[in-house]
Amino acid sequence: DATDCETIDPQGLDNGTLHHLQTCSEHGFNRVEVLLHLIQSLITQSLDDGIIRVPAPIISRVYQTLSRGFVNLLNAKKIADTRFPFPFAQLISLLLFANIFLTPILVTSIFTQPALCVIFSVIPIFGMSCLNFIGVELENPFGQDDNDLPLDHFQGEMNNCLLMLLHSSADLLPDVDALRCMTDVDEIREIMMEQRELDPTFPSKPCPKSTGSTSLPPPKPAK
Repeated sequence: DATDCETIDPQGLDNGTLHHLQTCSEHGFNRVEVLLHLIQSLITQSLDDGIIRVPAPIISRVYQTLSRGFVNLLNAKKIADTRFPFPFAQLISLLLFANIFLTPILVTSIFTQPALCVIFSVIPIFGMSCLNFIGVELENPFGQDDNDLPLDHFQGEMNNCLLMLLHSSADLLPDVDALRCMTDVDEIREIMMEQRELDPTFPSKPCPKSTGSTSLPPPKPAK
């Protein structure tokens, strides 16, 4: 359910915006479309007020990214709303029931050993039933079933990206330390060779998974 998705500080919006979002269902509006329009209006107003001072190509890229995200949402909505044709589903169920009743009869007419009859009856019936249930699960991957997509996890990752933009160091301009920064190419290569000698797997080691914190190397003493 989309209402169960965790959002970041919704009460931080003003009363007019909250009332407009809460009454979307009463007017038959799509809340996602309303939020998209609000974001685009806020960006446009910030451009007119001079709050956002960036070149026009970058702003057009922002609008394009928002539009592409909404298109992907509509594609997901089509998957959720477009069901497998009902006559086909009924025909598949009817043929599966026929397979369950006819397969043992045909197998017992061919084999006389009870063990072979059981094996060659259970395997095709079980296989066809599994394929049918797999198709039912793949028909709509959105929901709370075990085989559905982890939408809560996706929402959590999106929230972490947004929280990163709100961090106090989000707009930090990187710089180098005048004492620790090495500019001599030969010296850098020498240190890299020493690291390879100490750890032969150093060049091929995979990057560790990010845990939200950055471990900095110890500072190099000044010369």
